[in-house]
Amino acid sequence: MREDEPTERERERIAELRTPGRKWVFGQLQGWNCALCAARLYADRPICAVEVDYGSVTETYQLYVCAPSCEADRAAQRPARPEGDHPVIRAPRRRTGA
Repeated sequence: MREDEPTERERERIAELRTPGRKWVFGQLQGWNCALCAARLYADRPICAVEVDYGSVTETYQLYVCAPSCEADRAAQRPARPEGDHPVIRAPRRRTGA
């Protein structure tokens, strides 16, 4: 699979994006936010085009998503879990001096 190809999970979500009557955030239609996770886009790639009905007018919008993918981006941002099942609990700082 190439980097710019959608993952299997993204393909399922693309089918959801094309559902008629779906509600959109303005930034998603303008290409400012990811169409899948609604995060602000800094690196993007086109995913699909959708048609949105405004009464008697139908507009076509190109949707963009996170590059390389939303899931990979979120996994990279998560801190690594410490070894063991217990989270690290840090003691509060103590004041020194008077």
